[in-house]
Amino acid sequence: MGMGQAVIVAGIGCRKGTSAETIIAALEAASKEHGVAIDFIATAPIKADEPGLLEAATRLNMAFVVVAQPDFELASGRTITHSAVSLKHSGSLSLSEAAALAALGPQSRLIAPRMVIGDMTVALATLGDDE
Repeated sequence: MGMGQAVIVAGIGCRKGTSAETIIAALEAASKEHGVAIDFIATAPIKADEPGLLEAATRLNMAFVVVAQPDFELASGRTITHSAVSLKHSGSLSLSEAAALAALGPQSRLIAPRMVIGDMTVALATLGDDE
């Protein structure tokens, strides 16, 4: 990787029917909070058909990745946040964190614990070695 910019993915967890506007606002808040530019967004298989996510990604001109269930489950062991609600609904202690980690593979790391913004959670992960 060297001096290249680190890739940043935002893992997103949201309630059913969350609007693209809400998602975009949350991504902007997370981006500003951590001083990073988000490259693409990711979510768990159970959120694959959430229209707001796809619409937000399209508007932001970003890829929208739905991680594979085995990758999601594997990454779940590496989350920082442990939410009983998330575990009940998604099978992971933090859907947003696990999705972000899974999207970038086993070498990925979370930039910070997930942020709760209104009805959604956003977690940023990176692969870069730029500390």
